[in-house]
Amino acid sequence: MKQSKLSKEQKLSKEQGVIEPDAPTLTDDAQDTLILSESAKNDIVTRLRRIEGQARGVQRMVEEGRPCEDIIIQVAALKAAVTQAGVAIAGSHLVECVAHSVASGEGNCRDKLSGFARLFSKLA
Repeated sequence: MKQSKLSKEQKLSKEQGVIEPDAPTLTDDAQDTLILSESAKNDIVTRLRRIEGQARGVQRMVEEGRPCEDIIIQVAALKAAVTQAGVAIAGSHLVECVAHSVASGEGNCRDKLSGFARLFSKLA
């Protein structure tokens, strides 16, 4: 298996035993860069902008000294929105990646799918 360059987070995770040393990751192949349809990309950017606004809203609530319960409810909503953005990114990429693999005749997508399974588990 060829080695890939690990990001700072991946190195830290690997040191902590989170990443299996010989397990394929989504960054093992340069072709695994983010592949999204234009509509999926627009949807995800819209979600991220909404999340950015939500985060500023929570910050403002803290600065204004709003009730704890109200802030916690908004933090929970923000957390759910971030998780859903991650699911949308990974899911859309998975669809495009598998479609590309099938169209190019690669056929067996087992390694890519197991990489995606590990990736989805990080969102939970």
